[in-house]
Amino acid sequence: MPAATGETNLPSGCPVTRAWLLLSSVLLLSACGTTPAPIAEPSPVPARATYPWITDDLGRVLILHGANVDGSAKATPDHMPHQDRATIERMVTDWGWNHARFLIFWDGLEPEPGIIDEAYLDLIETRLDWFAEMGVWVVLDMHQDVYSAAFCCDGAPAWAIRDDGEPFELQSSWFLNYFQPAVKRAWDNFWLYTDGDHADLQDHYGDAWVAVASRFADHPAVLGYDLMNEPHAGSMSDVVELLGTENPGGTHPEFDRTRLQPFYQRLIDRIRAVDPDSWVFFEPRYGAPGDGRRSYMGVLTDPRPEGDRLVYYPHLYSVDLEASGEYDLTGDTSVLDWESERAVELQAQNAPMAIGEWGLAQGTVNVEQFMADVLAMADRLMGGWAYWDYSFGGWIPMDSDGVERPTMDLLVRAYPRAVAGTPTSFGYDPDARVFFLEFESREGVQGPTEIYVPAARHYPEGWQLTVSAPEGSWRQDWDAGAEVLSVTIEAEGAHRIEVRPADG
Repeated sequence: MPAATGETNLPSGCPVTRAWLLLSSVLLLSACGTTPAPIAEPSPVPARATYPWITDDLGRVLILHGANVDGSAKATPDHMPHQDRATIERMVTDWGWNHARFLIFWDGLEPEPGIIDEAYLDLIETRLDWFAEMGVWVVLDMHQDVYSAAFCCDGAPAWAIRDDGEPFELQSSWFLNYFQPAVKRAWDNFWLYTDGDHADLQDHYGDAWVAVASRFADHPAVLGYDLMNEPHAGSMSDVVELLGTENPGGTHPEFDRTRLQPFYQRLIDRIRAVDPDSWVFFEPRYGAPGDGRRSYMGVLTDPRPEGDRLVYYPHLYSVDLEASGEYDLTGDTSVLDWESERAVELQAQNAPMAIGEWGLAQGTVNVEQFMADVLAMADRLMGGWAYWDYSFGGWIPMDSDGVERPTMDLLVRAYPRAVAGTPTSFGYDPDARVFFLEFESREGVQGPTEIYVPAARHYPEGWQLTVSAPEGSWRQDWDAGAEVLSVTIEAEGAHRIEVRPADG
């Protein structure tokens, strides 16, 4: 997650994290006399057509656009975000979003060993009810930063800290606390499930997830569960790779394959025992993958007899951008690198994808271009996203009073919320205001294709629809209040839908 520049305590999101990561890593490597290699050119992106999709009960492919709700929950006594029902409703009515990544916390769920706080689950359910009323799909995110609030930030209850008495000194930037010996040791002990005396930690963590999944398996708003926010490798964190240099001989491959992957698999198996149908979301390790480096994690499996419902949910943040406060239009290849690596990993995992977090400070130089590049890339991969985060005055394009900044026009864009078939390509050109969707019909899918069209914002003079299917084989319905276009095509085969300005 990012944190505001100069912040010394709890992060509000993810900004300064990577800036400090870069600066501190440079210092560490300089001390060792190591010169980082230049970032390599991105590899070609494989075509996406074969791996699965997130689908609804009608079999339609879901594309998720939304936000994290929200970083304020890290600091509130009850771990609830500042957002109320009215501000959450704005996600739908003003921006057409259909997705929220909702932060929950282990220390809120299990404040004492073996004791699940039902009152906390009640508070979560109240918010889920709001999302259900508004038709928003929620992924419950088990959030952590720097392992625990006892160190600086959020995550594990204090009783789950096993730091072996290693020292901890609070740092000026929250991210630097990851380098503290006590924090690294706490992570190391958490990951040692079979090799040490701390297997109970992951068992308790799994108990917390079982409690959540048992309670919300049938909740209409719950799409699924994000197993852990930005899992950290502890002392196995590879500083060389964090600088943008691939290091297959370093510690990250071992961590991904022998610590993170088995941990995820145990959680998936436990959740499936109480919830056979919700989607399970998983992230790569914290750090380098978010900047476009590799994840070395092997393929996860879903014991669900009816087929896998696993979703890759990586984060995207540019280290160079956050370190410099500028998106370098000629030298920052993080978005292209990220696209290349994630496409390869998606083919391996055979899973759908959405970006669990991405964003940047609105004062960043070339902020518009970075946002446009990420959004276009997400469309190319045909994956959704959750912007970090829905906190007024933070990274979202709104000031502290909730008034939009101009860059909100980039986040609010035409997109296919639900596709009655298999998408093969879609995209939106914010300059020409042209949206297109290409898809193939698929047996067993019901309901129309739904496209969010921000008519009042981007088409004040009206819009026109073009459908490639033969005349008489399709029909449209326009919900002006929700700004949702429904297109039902009876003909089989490949189809193309376009929306463009009425005078375009």
